Amino acid sequence: MGAMTRGLERWLGLLRQQPPPPSVDAPSTVVVCPPADVQTGGERFDERFVTLGEIGRGGMGTVQRVFDQRLLRELAIKVLDPRHGGHERRLARFLEEARVTGQLEHPNIVPVHDLGSGGDACWYFSMKLVQGVTLQQIIERAGPERLEPDTLADLLQVFVKCCEAIAFAHSKGVIHRDLKPSNIMVGEFGQVYVMDWGVARLRGAAPSAGDGGSITETDAPGDVIGTPAYMSPEQARGAHELVDERSDVFTLGATLYHLLVGRPPYDGRTYYAVLIQALQRRCLTPEEIDPRVPPALSRIAMRAMAADPADRFAGAGELQRALEDFLRGGWHLPAESFAAGTVILNEGDPGEAAYIISKGRCEVFKSGADGAPRVLRVMGPGEVFGETAILTRAPRTASIRAVDDVTLLVVREAALTEALGLNAWMGSFVTALARRFREVDARVGDLEREVEALRRQLQARETP
Repeated sequence: MGAMTRGLERWLGLLRQQPPPPSVDAPSTVVVCPPADVQTGGERFDERFVTLGEIGRGGMGTVQRVFDQRLLRELAIKVLDPRHGGHERRLARFLEEARVTGQLEHPNIVPVHDLGSGGDACWYFSMKLVQGVTLQQIIERAGPERLEPDTLADLLQVFVKCCEAIAFAHSKGVIHRDLKPSNIMVGEFGQVYVMDWGVARLRGAAPSAGDGGSITETDAPGDVIGTPAYMSPEQARGAHELVDERSDVFTLGATLYHLLVGRPPYDGRTYYAVLIQALQRRCLTPEEIDPRVPPALSRIAMRAMAADPADRFAGAGELQRALEDFLRGGWHLPAESFAAGTVILNEGDPGEAAYIISKGRCEVFKSGADGAPRVLRVMGPGEVFGETAILTRAPRTASIRAVDDVTLLVVREAALTEALGLNAWMGSFVTALARRFREVDARVGDLEREVEALRRQLQARETP
């Protein structure tokens, strides 16, 4: 993720001081914190592992923290409850999770090391022990400050890593089906992992799986798979044949929605109340809930959550690129609006800020020798003005007027200095170029005045 800014570092620091959560929040969720002796029903099934404690417990079994005496390292082991060992569909689901996740070798997906059985229907698989906090915990502790520029930028970088992981999974034909903030872990040094592949589904041909052959179909017709507060309409209907990569794009969008507003898209007192909202995709936009949410980011989330899969981003990679484009933009800059005809800057004013045109057009003009304004050029969205005055700390050399109703992003001196590194050696080059540009501009102005004076002299001689 690169260096974390003070925003995310602060919240990770606070969370490190908190005791780890005592259990997982869903039957298939693997959230790693403490650990235990790999025992089930009183039977220890592998002498190589020393149990350090239980991490979490769900409907299918437990997650244990263990010490591997052969490799001298700590691991997490997910253990199937022996009562489910003789249940064909539940055992198939457990084996599918291990085998599907085992195909996904990616930096942002927890690697599965081994799959085994201790006898008496006691199945388990081992994986990397991930210690950290969930994205949901970070969002909850950050509260309203999640939308502060530094914190929001870091949270979005975490989310971009999730998109990378899901795009990789899709390239292998794997659909996660249960993406949400509590299934995303952030490590102490900014590592990001997409967790809980317990309801993942393989599209197309299944990979060979050694002991047991191919992946087994584990979804009964009409089963609702996933978490209703985040799921797509097709998942809420139990329409498994319609669930594809775009369904994960929807749940990624719902996760982004939670990141922006501090809660899931759907909320209700009962499971079915939430499920109905998911069926109808009934929710406000993020910016309607919190006006501080950048509109462009709100549009990205709502496009990912479009009711019709054809209207969503085509894949997690496309969603990732939209977010990266957003992060490269000026979303964190304050905006100001001006009505058409308003003079925004006057020639000779002090240079306190530069501006990026976000919407509308502006014209640049100077006073001519006769005092009449002379338009030099018209600028549109994406163009910049006022930067030379900041860099040289000199008065404005021209005036700016709004041609239409315009919206401008305001770049103060401190922001420009930080972005361009003006306090480092590069700043010497940038400011030198700005001064030379200003000198050339001043010389052009002198020449124009000389030409105007000559024109008037010639005109005066020709007048009888």
